[in-house]
Amino acid sequence: MKIMNFADTQLQTCFELYLTGARGVSDELREVSALLATHDWFRMVEGLHSPRVQETIEHLLSPPLRPGLRRWYRRPGTHLGAAATEFRDQLSQLAGERLEKAENLPAKPQ
Repeated sequence: MKIMNFADTQLQTCFELYLTGARGVSDELREVSALLATHDWFRMVEGLHSPRVQETIEHLLSPPLRPGLRRWYRRPGTHLGAAATEFRDQLSQLAGERLEKAENLPAKPQ
């Protein structure tokens, strides 16, 4: 697995710490997991519009990570809380695609 590089050294350190702690999934999903945890940490500490938070979003939506992001949200038995669902929907909107499974989408009104 190629280590992701960040412009910000604090982001890099945080990501590597979460990456080391992520176990039990493929390397691709470990990266997504660590990146989501890094995003959550900096969003909590610095706020939604922090440059660090924006950089994590850019990495999550990057072409090399997009397949892993889809797999992350389409894993069997995935149950998201309200904040995680809202963030997934935000990422979906930014990506221009639905990241969750089609059967998890709300039914279309008639």
